[in-house]
Amino acid sequence: MKRRQMAVCDEEQEYTRRFAGYANRYRDPLFTVHGYTNIQELIEDTKEHPADIILLSGNLTKELGKEGQTGQIICLSEEEYQEEMPDYPMIYKYQSCQQILRKAYAIYAERTPAGLGTALRLRDMKRIGVFSPAGRTGKTSFALALGKELAKQRRTLYLNMEEFSGFEILYPWGDGWTLSELIYYMKQGKNAFACKLESMTGQIGGLDYIPPVKSPLELRSIGREDWEKLLEALEKESRYEYVILDLSCGVESLFELLEQCDGIYMPHASDETAQAKLWQYKEALKLLEMEDILEKTEKIVFSSAEQLEEYARMEGKKWREM
Repeated sequence: MKRRQMAVCDEEQEYTRRFAGYANRYRDPLFTVHGYTNIQELIEDTKEHPADIILLSGNLTKELGKEGQTGQIICLSEEEYQEEMPDYPMIYKYQSCQQILRKAYAIYAERTPAGLGTALRLRDMKRIGVFSPAGRTGKTSFALALGKELAKQRRTLYLNMEEFSGFEILYPWGDGWTLSELIYYMKQGKNAFACKLESMTGQIGGLDYIPPVKSPLELRSIGREDWEKLLEALEKESRYEYVILDLSCGVESLFELLEQCDGIYMPHASDETAQAKLWQYKEALKLLEMEDILEKTEKIVFSSAEQLEEYARMEGKKWREM
């Protein structure tokens, strides 16, 4: 994927140095960040090497504006609550670098007419499904544990596709954007999908995730074509090597998504009710002539959290070596 350019210009030398240093430490960042403390140096450099995003101290915006910059200029405000400037969007300067970057990506995604290019891959993005027809099997715990193991060496994205994930309480994050809003953004045909994605992903132990939907109605409104387009966009425009699909029966086209997975894990229980549900699930696949899903499904039963973690480590290592 073509690396785009971001410039940050502020008179505070230490602020600029720390910001640029932090931003460039990201693993394979979307933008290369250049720091400036001198407005004239910024102007001269961006004439020869235009910046796609310019984060600029508020009192320097007029001076830069006269030079006819083509990049998205964003004002860094020293006041947390300040009247909006008519010409430029604003971001509060004194918050975490991560938050500033996410907000800058979001602004850029909404306003830029251009795409971010196509991810050039050495291998296809792997899709790993985690599903069980029975509840209380450790499904989500295993999916997260496997994702964290993969994320230690490979860029990995976790998608929770349950009706009730509980993530708002367990992992509160972001400005309200969820999986359903990302799909809506994608359906609008806007080009900067990768930038919007980067602006809204959270992290759990190094594993990236998109905040799940907030209600079953949102999940059920996402159709088969939407899921296919989302996975295609991740394949084409993101830098993820693995995507973990934490699936539920509330997902439309559940079986079709399972068919597209490179591997499937089914955490399960050994009690009579769970076994009956598993039997019915297998019978449904036979009726639909989708027995190939069973062939790539690995059924697992965990007796303890320690066993779950150890199995996730083993499987994570196996996938990384593929």
